[in-house]
Amino acid sequence: MSMRISGELNKAQLKHLRAEIEQMNLTPEKRQRLLYRIMKNGVIAATNRSIKQQKSPGGEKFDKRQSKRKAKLLSKITKNIGIRSTPFEGKAFFKGQYKSTGSKTIPVGVVAKVQQDGLKITQNKGQFTNQTNDTQKGSITDRQVKRLRKMGHTHPKNKKKVRSSVKWLRVNLSEAQAGIVIKQMLAEQVKNNWDIKVPGREFLGISDADFEKSIKRELRNINFGGSKRGKF
Repeated sequence: MSMRISGELNKAQLKHLRAEIEQMNLTPEKRQRLLYRIMKNGVIAATNRSIKQQKSPGGEKFDKRQSKRKAKLLSKITKNIGIRSTPFEGKAFFKGQYKSTGSKTIPVGVVAKVQQDGLKITQNKGQFTNQTNDTQKGSITDRQVKRLRKMGHTHPKNKKKVRSSVKWLRVNLSEAQAGIVIKQMLAEQVKNNWDIKVPGREFLGISDADFEKSIKRELRNINFGGSKRGKF
């Protein structure tokens, strides 16, 4: 019979797990419990450690944010991981929604896939200016205000040009407008299309060494624990 486990096991780990299960000749109930426990105590536990250390299961450091935010990457995503298991399948899945711009939400699973695999997104000026949080007057960021003031931004007043105050910038410019003005002032050409590359930050998975330990531990304990359905 076929057996599948995802979350993310590599081919060598999956092959090893299949061989161990076949040797044990486990009942369907014990197979299901084993897969669940390997996912929970092995893969998900390793994923939590990876995020805490900001490293991939193989020990490579996550690519840093492009912004200056200092919060840890993916710090809340493991709260949204669930596990499903049958005698022939163990699977990690993501549930829930992340709040995006305006009233929009993004499935956590989509965010997880982008972070795990990376993504190249092509945006255009129209998409950028249609983002509610970017085009709303007053959405200019503190960093943009500071930069425009430093660059000597001016605006018309009574047929004259006067230096823009912090208050004027906050009332009259959106984040999108401020970004374009800054580029214009730096004599940079505003492109109609540009690429945004989200680097892959592999976080879901388990190292070969930890996987070996997990299999040995769970196979050793497989005859213990609850035997009732749903008790793992």
